[in-house]
Amino acid sequence: MTMLTHEFCRKQSFLNCYSLFNSLHYVEKGLTLFHICRARILNYNRRIGCAGERGSGCREKGETHMKRYVTDASHRFRESGVAVKPAPLAPEMNLVKVYPGVRFQQFIGFGAALTEAAGYVFAHMTPKQQEEFLQLCFSPERNGYSLCRLSIQSCDFSLAPRPYLDARDESLAGFSIDDDWGYVLPLVKAAQRVNPGLQFIAAPWSPPAWAKTNRSMKRGGHLRRDRFSLWARMMARALAEYRQVGVDIGRVTVQNEPNAIQAWESCLYNAAQERDFLVDHLKPVLREAGLGHVKTLVWDHNKEGMLDRAAAIMQDDRAAAAVDGVAFHWYSGDHFEALRATRDLVGPDRELIFTEGCDYYSAGDPAAELQHAEHYAHEIVGDLQAGANAILDWNILLNAQGGPNHVDNFCDAPIMYDMRERRMNVRLPFCYLGHFSRFVQVGAHRVLVSRFTDRLETCCFRNPDDSMALVVLNRTDDAMAFDLNWGSGVLGGRIAHLDSPAHSIQTICW
Repeated sequence: MTMLTHEFCRKQSFLNCYSLFNSLHYVEKGLTLFHICRARILNYNRRIGCAGERGSGCREKGETHMKRYVTDASHRFRESGVAVKPAPLAPEMNLVKVYPGVRFQQFIGFGAALTEAAGYVFAHMTPKQQEEFLQLCFSPERNGYSLCRLSIQSCDFSLAPRPYLDARDESLAGFSIDDDWGYVLPLVKAAQRVNPGLQFIAAPWSPPAWAKTNRSMKRGGHLRRDRFSLWARMMARALAEYRQVGVDIGRVTVQNEPNAIQAWESCLYNAAQERDFLVDHLKPVLREAGLGHVKTLVWDHNKEGMLDRAAAIMQDDRAAAAVDGVAFHWYSGDHFEALRATRDLVGPDRELIFTEGCDYYSAGDPAAELQHAEHYAHEIVGDLQAGANAILDWNILLNAQGGPNHVDNFCDAPIMYDMRERRMNVRLPFCYLGHFSRFVQVGAHRVLVSRFTDRLETCCFRNPDDSMALVVLNRTDDAMAFDLNWGSGVLGGRIAHLDSPAHSIQTICW
């Protein structure tokens, strides 16, 4: 029966059925491969009806139009209309083919980190520049960021290391987030003014020095076992105090980069330590504090290790119930296969969130700007195709030197500000990010897209309003022509003749 059903699924182009069958989510629910495939096929048949397919022949007969927005060496978001016609015969060659009814993960949002460094630079802008920056990042007409990251206590992109509690105190009497009102919270509140629905995820870089084995917030060390409970209470207290001022942090990770010893704030957790802290301390404390709605994610480090860490933690049934998702970074390379396997492991209901990525400080080198922009887009396409639910850039804003950073760990950001010349530089990576964030809505579902060549990198989403957004990235030196095709069977196919300029990114909407 399994072999027969798998062959049936293959013929129906449901190549993801087998990976879905292998995911713990479906196995735990006792579903067979037959049930999964049958449900997928029935849903697909329902969804490709006329009422559901935007831009198909059911809207009007004959020629229709779509829009596309292209960024390349000469243009940024160049808008043009594209003629769309019925395909009298099923096309075969040079196709990018979209299947609007074959859905995958739901999308949560795009965004970046609102660090103290970003808040410091923001505070030194003119009021006019501040408003321009806010509109660029958070307005739905521009990049429309909907999810941002915050640090619990300080990180390397803070002005100095600082804990919320200077000395061990079980009563938390000396606990204070007052320092965050210097630069972090003013930027957060300004962003909320432009996007009142902005969501937040938070992570600690290190517990206080007095809670660690190395007695320092820097250079790794472990959280002492006898400080687990107090540190969990501190994390919950931080979330509660932010909530009191109108900043509801809906997601938190156990630890930023728990496998790294850094010159800045860092703390090591092995899988057992992370599991025990989450299950026995953080999760119960959040519930007791009235923060049971806060989702808890593990790992928050590079992709090459995420599958190992998720598998080790989720072997324990209580831990599996406590894990709402896995966070990850990009610094060890692509590893999209590990991300895809993690999606299979955790199932469709847990979240996979890219929480950090940045490139080295380039001192304004134009060649590096294109390289970094393409790096961002390649990462985003690969992560989304592998099952990611959200994409977060690192610092949303830095000064012209790639800081401030209290250990001189400078890097680039998509928007940088020259504080001496009082000039804002909106860089090419910001535009490349916008080719996703401006068109993919919160609540969208990734849909299947098939391409004739791996020289074009593609991903496609179906938005809650049934509009479609297809991103096509070309990192090669060659322009390429392709035909975009979607809809088949009773719908009649639709086809658009398009091109992809060398070193370009485009978003096609219909």
